[in-house]
Amino acid sequence: MSRIQVVGQLCVDLRPVLGSAGIAAPGELAVVGPMSITMGGAVGNCGRVLADLGVDASLSACIGDDELGEMARRVLGAHHHDVDLDVAPGLATSYTLVVEPAGVDRSFWNHTGANAAFVGDCAVTADRLLHFGYPSLAPSMCADAGAPIVRLFDRAHTEGVATSLDLAFVADNSPVRDVDWATLLSTAVAAADVFCPSWDDLVSCLGLPVNADDAYVSEWADRFLAWGTGIVLITRGARGSYLATAAPDRLRAFAACGLDPDEWAGTRRWQVPEVQGAVTTTNGAGDAYKAAFLSRLVAGDGPDGCLDLAGRVVARYLAGLPLAG
Repeated sequence: MSRIQVVGQLCVDLRPVLGSAGIAAPGELAVVGPMSITMGGAVGNCGRVLADLGVDASLSACIGDDELGEMARRVLGAHHHDVDLDVAPGLATSYTLVVEPAGVDRSFWNHTGANAAFVGDCAVTADRLLHFGYPSLAPSMCADAGAPIVRLFDRAHTEGVATSLDLAFVADNSPVRDVDWATLLSTAVAAADVFCPSWDDLVSCLGLPVNADDAYVSEWADRFLAWGTGIVLITRGARGSYLATAAPDRLRAFAACGLDPDEWAGTRRWQVPEVQGAVTTTNGAGDAYKAAFLSRLVAGDGPDGCLDLAGRVVARYLAGLPLAG
């Protein structure tokens, strides 16, 4: 058994080095740099960071019967001893074109592919925490107001394993754009022991204001706690993150992690990590932060220890430095 199991959306990230903010006009040719190919999505990003931190993690996702699927199996298998990749007949392996011009925030062109076949019926292979992301990019998990998410988390709870839920941006042309996200989240968040969305993700699915002040963000964190989750961690990019936690009784779901409910109860804390050098990429930074946070949570650390490692890891990640340094 692993300490953490990461399940859900997996894709192959294709990230060309563009070198400038200019985009070629139709019919023109632009010279670009080499292509970086990594495993992305919740499973790829979190799995890679946990491996770099020396944390035993198992991975569960869906791939297609194609060359990208074989690449995913090979790359993930080289770093993890427990990788469960179901093959979805007739579907291509998911990929994302990460467009990251110099000096400009990145954008994503994503093909859902085999992630559409992920229904959360994988075996629970962790003994401390199961982390699922992202429902909008694994659309079958959004059926029946998120019932597949609840079933997955209920199976984990039956085995004494805590659960964690992360979101992704809901695109305007997403097949789940018209889902009643308020209803889905109120149900799924109640079944999640950790809820760790980015504010941008919440903006995209709930219609919240982009430039909300800190007080408004903390109000929503309290609302998620009222919906039934135990720990809320909201990330805001360069503006840092906000951590809010429930009362001790709700935190007893983390017994297998050795977490002290009294130490965690009632925490309300902002953190803004300090970047260690020039930013080389922001792609996957949110997953790096959350994976580091969860890696210390399952080791029984207090909130300060979890936030401290998460901040140090994402600072190194943004600067392209080794994470374990």
